Order: sequence, then C-alpha cells, then structure tokens
Amino acid sequence: MKKKITFDKEDEEFFGQVGSFGVPKFDGEMNGGVPRGFTMVAFTETGSGAELFAKQYVSPAEESENTLYVSTNEGQPEIVRVFKKYGWPLDINVRTIGEEYNSNVLERELLASRYRLEGFRLEDIQRLAQTRFVDENNQDYLTEVTNEIMALGPYFRAAIDSLDFFLQRDDPNRVIAMIRMLQAHTQMYRGLLLISVSVHGLSPSIRQELASIADMVLTFGVRTVGSDFETSMIVSKFRNAPENLKMLVFRVTPEEGITPETVERIA
Repeated sequence: MKKKITFDKEDEEFFGQVGSFGVPKFDGEMNGGVPRGFTMVAFTETGSGAELFAKQYVSPAEESENTLYVSTNEGQPEIVRVFKKYGWPLDINVRTIGEEYNSNVLERELLASRYRLEGFRLEDIQRLAQTRFVDENNQDYLTEVTNEIMALGPYFRAAIDSLDFFLQRDDPNRVIAMIRMLQAHTQMYRGLLLISVSVHGLSPSIRQELASIADMVLTFGVRTVGSDFETSMIVSKFRNAPENLKMLVFRVTPEEGITPETVERIA
C-alpha cells in the first residue's frame, strides 16, 4: 500500500510552491525560482563554475538539518572555505565521498603496494589482511548516498556534486536506477534535488536517460572570448514551463557569487 504523506499547513505557507536557486537574479529569470518537487540535472564542462553553483544552490538552507550537500571531489576544508567566503550557512549536512574514499581505499592500496616493493610476499600481505592497513573495503557509497537523501523529510534540499564518481565505479544502469528513486522521493516529499555530472566521457545514452528523468536540465559551459573566459548556463528543459528555456551568461562576484549578466531566450 502506498505511503500517504501529509504536509503541515504552516510548512506549506512557509516553503510555498517554489524555492530559491540561491541566485536571486536567476530566480527572477525562472519566474520566481524552482518548483518544489523538482529534480535538476546539470551537465558541466571543466572550469564552468558548476561546483560553485551547487554550493550556492544549497545556501538558502530553509532548514539546515534538512539540507544535504554531497561532494565527491572536494574535502571539508575547501567546502568550509567557500561557504565562509560568501557568508553561507555552515550548519548544513555535508558528506565528502571523495575524501572518505581516499582515506578508506586508496591509502590502503598504496600501503599494500609499498609492502610489495619492500619485499613482502603475497602470503605476507594476506596474513596482514586482518589489520587496519589492508582491510578489504566493500563500502557501497551509492546505496549510502541514496539512503541518506531518502531519509530527508518534506521540503528537503540536496545536491550531489558530482555523479562522475558513481558512474566511474558502479554499473551505470544501477546509478540511473538510483536517480529514478531519488527523483520519485523528491517529487513525493516536495524536495529540491540538484545533480551535476561532467559531459566529458559521458555516453550519449546515459546523458539522454538523465535528461529524461530530470524536471529541469542545465548545461554549464565555458569559452574564450578574446583573452577572457565567458561562463554560461543553458536551461534546455523546464517541465511544464517552456517559456523558461534560456541561455544566461554569468559572472562571479565576491558579494553575490554566481550572478547572471545577460539573458537570451531560446527560440
């Protein structure tokens, strides 16, 4: 039997029908913000500023305990540094998967390699398998992140930056299944979910699957204009609101972070 979710009247009034992207000028271009229940997928190019956008997106943190930022590339100190720089809240939940993976897996593999170089035989290394140095790590980060987001309550806000870590280490079909589950949870709980993924090395079929699941599709790009770099964001899908399809050139300022400069309507 399907679980029925009830929403508190006061919460409905407080959170409203839409939430902020964390970028006031972008909210204005999107007719007030992002509808509650939306899953957004951001396809990104290196150097396009998407990782800053992901942090800025969680910065409204309507409820800090119900806000989650998952990073697969950065450690806690760098994330804290950026949040402090812009005055964004530091009491949200943060999970640094890449940092955990380096500590739990890579350090042990490097240590085992050093043992081999120093003359340890395979039998010696196997005998050490019960120690903390070469413990076999079967941690399922994909399931952990899925469960962590699905444990969030109504009107949650979450970001996964980026999906590359999972696509490189798991069966892509399993990753897509996870995104489908999270999309359903986000819709049911009126949450807001942002998922970024690099376009480099992404297969066309996986890209198409992600775009079809998403309620909103963003593409972050960067190009050279003379001796400068121009960063842009294209909104190529916005469920039930095609009038919001636009290309925005943006810049980064010390006061506002990412902020749109020029906007073009996509014909």
